[in-house]
Amino acid sequence: MTDLFTLTPTQYSLVLNVLNLSIGAFGAFTLLFILLRRNVARNYSIAISLMAAVTTMAAYHYFRLYGSWLDAYALQGGQHIPTGAAFNYVLRYADWLGTVPLLLSAIMLVLDLGRQQSASLVTRMATSAVLMIGLGYIGEVQGDNLGGRAVWGLLACIPFLYILYVLWGEMSRVLSFESVRVRQLFSRLRWVLLASWIFYPVIYALPILGISGPNVLTLVQVCNSAADLLAKVGVGLLILGIAREKTEEDLAAASRTEKAQTAGMPVPVAAD
Repeated sequence: MTDLFTLTPTQYSLVLNVLNLSIGAFGAFTLLFILLRRNVARNYSIAISLMAAVTTMAAYHYFRLYGSWLDAYALQGGQHIPTGAAFNYVLRYADWLGTVPLLLSAIMLVLDLGRQQSASLVTRMATSAVLMIGLGYIGEVQGDNLGGRAVWGLLACIPFLYILYVLWGEMSRVLSFESVRVRQLFSRLRWVLLASWIFYPVIYALPILGISGPNVLTLVQVCNSAADLLAKVGVGLLILGIAREKTEEDLAAASRTEKAQTAGMPVPVAAD
């Protein structure tokens, strides 16, 4: 739950329209990921399936947020007044708890690093994501205990920083064996993910800094929605791009191997 304020029609409608847009976008990209997973090799299709699950879960939770926003306000005298019904902001944490581990797992699986290494990375990243969101949720429900909110927020930063270490540190060494194009796509993916995630700690810290009010409430809901769209749709499209690139590389390598075997020549080694 979150504190509500009297809103102007513009403020209220902006949040409502952004939530509505998000539902449609997540639903549309669910269909897109389901259809396009057929265009990538089987090794990478599971990552695209996970992204379809991510956007499906997001569409459901945004539908619930949309309904909760409608219930929380009533139009009176040209202003939107809180009805007393809670706006269930915790639905966002429920969404993140399900979607972020799946999103990070899809990032690891699309690289097809081998069963043992992929399993290790997926386990570590998913566990870190659950800890990050769980600790943040505990801080979110502290109410007026801003000190507790700050402590739990700082604890949530530990798994967050570990995830960044894996993406920028450990994965940089792993990606040295990939083609130039795959490395470029993965670099973009990392920066898009960071750009979307940077909103969340800033928004989380606003109550600690004593920043609130109708404009802040509106901005928080719009920014959270924009960050979710960027993280889930933007990163999902880059995962799809990596899957298609690696599929094309695998097909090209198989074609070279077949031609070499037919000609009785040594099998050529693919270069970056």
